[in-house]
Amino acid sequence: MKTIFPDYPQLFVDWNMDINHLMSGQDDYQPSQTLKAFFVILDSLVKDYGLKFEDMEQWIDNYIEEIRNFVLPYIQIIGEENSAPSPKSNNREVINALLNQNFAESGSALLFHKLRETISKNEFDIATEIPTARIAERALEATAQVRAENDYLMMKSNVAIEQWKNLTSQAITSMDDLTADIFDIVSILWMQQATHKDQMIHFHTDDALNLRRLQGRKEDLDGYQMSYRKKERDDIMKRLAALTTIWIRIEKENLRFINEDQGDFEEIGQVQFNPLFLVDSVTVAYRGDNPIGIYECSIRPGELLANFLYGSQRSSGLLALKTLEYHPIKQKYHKRLSRYLSWQWRIRQKSADYLRAYHIGGDKGLLKVMDLDVNPRYGSRIREQFEEILDTLQQDGIIKGWSYKETTLEKQIEQERNWFANTWLKARVQIIPPTEITGMGDDQDLLLIEDQDYDTENFLTMLKGMTDRETGATKEMVEEKQVSPETINKERMDRGLSILEAAKEMGISHSTLSRYERNLIKRPYTVSLEKMKEWLNAK
Repeated sequence: MKTIFPDYPQLFVDWNMDINHLMSGQDDYQPSQTLKAFFVILDSLVKDYGLKFEDMEQWIDNYIEEIRNFVLPYIQIIGEENSAPSPKSNNREVINALLNQNFAESGSALLFHKLRETISKNEFDIATEIPTARIAERALEATAQVRAENDYLMMKSNVAIEQWKNLTSQAITSMDDLTADIFDIVSILWMQQATHKDQMIHFHTDDALNLRRLQGRKEDLDGYQMSYRKKERDDIMKRLAALTTIWIRIEKENLRFINEDQGDFEEIGQVQFNPLFLVDSVTVAYRGDNPIGIYECSIRPGELLANFLYGSQRSSGLLALKTLEYHPIKQKYHKRLSRYLSWQWRIRQKSADYLRAYHIGGDKGLLKVMDLDVNPRYGSRIREQFEEILDTLQQDGIIKGWSYKETTLEKQIEQERNWFANTWLKARVQIIPPTEITGMGDDQDLLLIEDQDYDTENFLTMLKGMTDRETGATKEMVEEKQVSPETINKERMDRGLSILEAAKEMGISHSTLSRYERNLIKRPYTVSLEKMKEWLNAK
């Protein structure tokens, strides 16, 4: 090593440490990339020239240049990642402010939401000459296409153009949940900073990586993470480039933008295909004389999208920033449900019907929203995964709580053979938004405005019971309440407590309480039952 790389003394220290770990029998230890490269080239030389490892000292001088040329790029990559500071982002103050918030203002127009959903699920038809997705929802009819048009790009450098073309050539395979995240991030940053519709904002890959709370290799004094790996930055920029290849068109004759402040609307005639985002001032990063990628640029939404994101007529809602942190593959269903709820809460804000139940199955159900499998063969697994997603959203503060609308659902499931298709898929869940969304600290305020599904029989029962209300109330006060999943759930909802809050009051774990309310624990520990009983009958 000292013979071949005398100009890199740190390698001697690094490789000695690697060898010691490997010789100590740590099977899961991963040596440095530079040592791996060294072993690879040695192995290749041994096989190509019929050499022996044990005779290395005799022949290695003959292959110094070949070994150096192979290993040197790995040394340079490690050196640059460890020592070169990240270009400072102009958005740093905005990013740090957002990192101290749970929710951020984001687009919530129907077109915005459906485009994001189309991107996350990659619903573009590649069988057509130009990959195309049709969006038809209520009064909205639109077309989105993935085009490799770069004529509008304001790039003076041929190197920048080539680098950008390389990124956009991968566009159709880059439509996924991470790209949907970048769609949200760029929109959030632009809405935070834009003072007019045509304003460009600066974007750096590190901005997105910070909002996704990925750990960098360095941290600035203000907490901003830096020195991310090349692959992490490439993944972000590839997604940003994919967004710039999307063109959209509204198919209706006219499009109306409601101006809520003035009580009127602005009408726009049918538009031709319009780019989703526009980019210029692309900066190419170099390693020596070699371009290694694009990590920053200026960007703004196209004219059509800007109408939904800017000014008093913009349609915006609050997106939980935790959504961006979820893993784009392992937790893609968490992301999709969180985005959908953000959009739904914006719609429901006007009538304050936040507690209107969501269907689980069907074309408009939550499983369809998340694109979760509905194969009856895996019914138990699907149900468990669905409930785990909601529990995670609750633990992360994206929702305040959730429960099945049908109180007898568990009993029905136990009694039916084909429960998955006949009962569970037809059931509904009630999802309580957090205080940041409703502005109400008490769930009881929401319950008062909930749309109860009363029918004639319900009203007759209520009227008949009114004469006995006083007697019934007195009896209820005297009798001791018995512990059951139904009584615990009802009492918790009556007190306006989340699973976490109620479990804390009882002195049991929130997972135990959650599973008990859902009838997943048939024989709870005696200690837990006693604590629940004491809490249930507390004055």
